[in-house]
Amino acid sequence: TGEAVNSTEQRAALHTALAVAGVKANDEVLIPALTFAAPAFATRYIGAWPTFIDVDKTTLQIDPEKVRGFLKEMCETKDGTTINRATKRPVRAIIPVHLLGHPVDMDPIMDIAREYGLVVIEDAAESLGARYKGTSVGVLGDIGCFSFNGNKIITTGGGGMIVTKNEA
Repeated sequence: TGEAVNSTEQRAALHTALAVAGVKANDEVLIPALTFAAPAFATRYIGAWPTFIDVDKTTLQIDPEKVRGFLKEMCETKDGTTINRATKRPVRAIIPVHLLGHPVDMDPIMDIAREYGLVVIEDAAESLGARYKGTSVGVLGDIGCFSFNGNKIITTGGGGMIVTKNEA
């Protein structure tokens, strides 16, 4: 089905981005509670664990204050690594998902990520062409993922793309 193809394509891009970012088995990745399944699938595929963070009730995007609250209340930082106190797992990344053409509020997400040493992997599959404060989504974080499935704005019939400003 179209959903299965889309899930596989975006999961593969996100999986590759997580691997490149250094996320490993038993790490945790913060993802929004309202999203397409691909971020959770990619996280589990690499052996890491998704930690679902609630969304803002107005924008339906991951809520930066809920992210900050989780990290402040449920985690501690030791030797530059953020650890979930309950699970004892390192929290390594956050995947903000720009849903339905609407950008996530990325400035506070980036500030929080830098404060806690998290890699930001944007899932921009549903928002190609959307802009946040004049900048295209997908290039605001450390890595951006796009899908070119047949139901997207730009299609190749399948596949996707990963972008980053990091030359390495």
